[in-house]
Amino acid sequence: MPAASPHPAEAERQKLLDALGLLDTDAEEVLDRITRLVARLLKVPIALFSLVDAERQCFKSCVGTQERAMPRTQAFCAHAILQDQPLVVSDARSDARFADNPLVTGAPHIRFYAGVPIRSSAGLPIGTLCALDDHARVLTADELCVMIDLAEMVQKEVQYREHLALAGRHLRHAEEVRGASEAAFRSIFDLASIGMALVAPDGGWINVNRAMCEIVGYTEDELRQLTFQDITHPDDLDSDLELAACLRTGARERYQLDKRYVRKDGSVVWANLNVSCKRDAAGEVAYFVVMVKDIQAQKEAQAALGALHAELEARVASRTRELRERELELRSVLESANDAYIGLDETGIVTVWNRAAEQTFGYAA
Repeated sequence: MPAASPHPAEAERQKLLDALGLLDTDAEEVLDRITRLVARLLKVPIALFSLVDAERQCFKSCVGTQERAMPRTQAFCAHAILQDQPLVVSDARSDARFADNPLVTGAPHIRFYAGVPIRSSAGLPIGTLCALDDHARVLTADELCVMIDLAEMVQKEVQYREHLALAGRHLRHAEEVRGASEAAFRSIFDLASIGMALVAPDGGWINVNRAMCEIVGYTEDELRQLTFQDITHPDDLDSDLELAACLRTGARERYQLDKRYVRKDGSVVWANLNVSCKRDAAGEVAYFVVMVKDIQAQKEAQAALGALHAELEARVASRTRELRERELELRSVLESANDAYIGLDETGIVTVWNRAAEQTFGYAA
């Protein structure tokens, strides 16, 4: 079994994987939702979002397996990250790279694999979104498009974590030197590509950056006259307040939440929040540190995929009815035919024997 070669930028890949903080962490619904869609839309028993580490392949999200990691030497995904295009293996038994792989010769008896590389903002592959089946099959063009679209959603989430980690490092550094260099802090804060804000314990806006203003449609001065409660969608306010209360009591160190803001023009925008807090010398919350990403496009894409799923299921149901109707029509024609009709399978076993055949040969079906 030939193991995949290391990636040409293996050291940079490993550094990025460590910085992302995704390895050996708990499952997350935002990613699990996507792997469930892969399994459902492609009708495969196993779907994974895998991260290819130095020695292992780790499963950040998985459907159809209890395993959380495996040796990199056995990983199909270690081959997939070396390609510019998705890796599709219709029957692993006839592929020299995988024919004697223990995952092919033994459980789970992989036959089919389709993996789309997941890349960082700089284009470094860190893993794949993949689908596996224990039956050989051909991936259709439509199914490949679905895989690519879903992989793009995973990739955007990974890149968001990448930007978040970078912004977090910048922010932590800026907070450490704030007393000596307020101007440097303000520059990093203002130029961040995601929305950032410092929020008072009562919900008032202390500082907001330009990206935050663009997300909610208010100027910085306008936001200072409001609280986050004022511009949070009413249906999302209670959950936000409950999580903020957990931060205040110390029950949580941070929280992440998808919620809706009501923009100044009255429109609604979906955003992903990552919230932590800064405490004073007495241990009380001095202010909340909020990082905000506009995920309106992602929510719209998820809705579109849901509609596509419903459409595909409707097509399958319609096609199944058509085939059943044709089968009934054919059987009716055969039963009313005057000539004997006999159907055999590939082993010579009789599968079809009409009424004329019974009369001709004297045997009942």
